[in-house]
Amino acid sequence: LGVNPGNWYYEMLSLGFNYRLTDIQSALGLSQLRKNSAFLARRVEIVARYNRSFQEYDCFKTPVSKSETKPSWHLYVLRLNLNTLNVSRKEIYDEYRKQGVLVNVHYMPVYYHPYYRRLGYARGTCPKAEKYYEEAITLPLYPKMTDWQVRKVISVTRRIADKFRK
Repeated sequence: LGVNPGNWYYEMLSLGFNYRLTDIQSALGLSQLRKNSAFLARRVEIVARYNRSFQEYDCFKTPVSKSETKPSWHLYVLRLNLNTLNVSRKEIYDEYRKQGVLVNVHYMPVYYHPYYRRLGYARGTCPKAEKYYEEAITLPLYPKMTDWQVRKVISVTRRIADKFRK
């Protein structure tokens, strides 16, 4: 990219390896599976609160799931309607961080990484993925989030919307 667009930025310079789990890691993973339905229920609850809280703002697009699906909500990606905001995603990202909300950006199109650019992949290959990436900001979402933490994310998000809407 030539310029670091934000603190979330990383690059893949060469191919890595896909290491397999050890027996101990597998045992830990199996023990965590017993907690899976509680983890999922909490994630679904937080997503519902986020969606209700942000639906009135035209500067945000909340994630959508079809009625026949049951997503696990690994991430909550809030998409920014940049046409309705007077700042960039980087400035919004920095504002969240300044307010103590550890947002992130997921995921950069794989062909933006230097390794794939050297193979000849160029911007414009997947315009919808690129647009999604330019609009995406990931809010905190994990099963151990307290109600207070969820309220803080909601409150900060609303303040950011009110502060930066055109």
